[in-house]
Amino acid sequence: MNHVYRGRALCAAFFCVISAACCAQGISSGDQTEWSSFIPAAGQPERTGPLLDQVFQDVRRDGPWSRQSELALSASERALFELLAAKQWRDALSALKQTQPDLNRRDESGRTALTMAVQGGQLDLVREMIKRGADLDQPGATGMTPLGAAAMSGQETMVRDLLRSGADIDKPNAMGQTALHLACVSGQTRTVAMLLDKGADWRLTNRQGRHALAEAAHAGQLPILQLFKARGMDLATPDLYRLNAVHAATMGEQRETLAWLRAQGVPVNSVLTQLLIEQLGSEQGLVTTP
Repeated sequence: MNHVYRGRALCAAFFCVISAACCAQGISSGDQTEWSSFIPAAGQPERTGPLLDQVFQDVRRDGPWSRQSELALSASERALFELLAAKQWRDALSALKQTQPDLNRRDESGRTALTMAVQGGQLDLVREMIKRGADLDQPGATGMTPLGAAAMSGQETMVRDLLRSGADIDKPNAMGQTALHLACVSGQTRTVAMLLDKGADWRLTNRQGRHALAEAAHAGQLPILQLFKARGMDLATPDLYRLNAVHAATMGEQRETLAWLRAQGVPVNSVLTQLLIEQLGSEQGLVTTP
């Protein structure tokens, strides 16, 4: 019976601490993310009327971007976006050279021509757009910068070209993810090394409070953590909420990464982390008293 009561007490404490942590970090189910549409909080009165419709139309489109995007696209701009959306890259490059559209406009979905070309891996097209004055740091519809898109997909030459042309290496997207965060999440070890060589600040935190090292742990990207260690970075560096990579790995349910971090001496530095590890069922050899 004592074992049952202890288990119930542990569960109750666990959920209380989780609730408190979520409140402390300010994460809301109503937050806009780069993967989901903006959804008003439950119980929020419906906004009606032409004035409010006009005020909130950018939010409904997954903003933010400037009012300039609401102006009608020219024929050449619309044609370029249609070619990019259809992945007709050669025709898009030809149209770009012949018609000289404004490359800093957005289509109806908020996309920019440069980010679309980067996501398509079209190096020649990207170089031509850079030559013609495309804004290197203008975010796309989901808040993704061209550099972030290139880093996330491991396009090293694209990353190098964008940086040489003046892209901001630490500019975050809508979720606070820098190019380094995104390369860590997607396991692009060579790109991570390049960004670090170019001076990317790995201690910058995203909207979840995680720096790049913790983000790699959360995603279970062990080779990237090993790279951080090889470069002499402290694996126990706390994040915005003074939690470390062990906590991030536990939150991501990354058992192998968690075991490796503990083997490197990274401590369990909070009661919350210990409860999460026990809930994950990985306490054997991994949990120590904070």
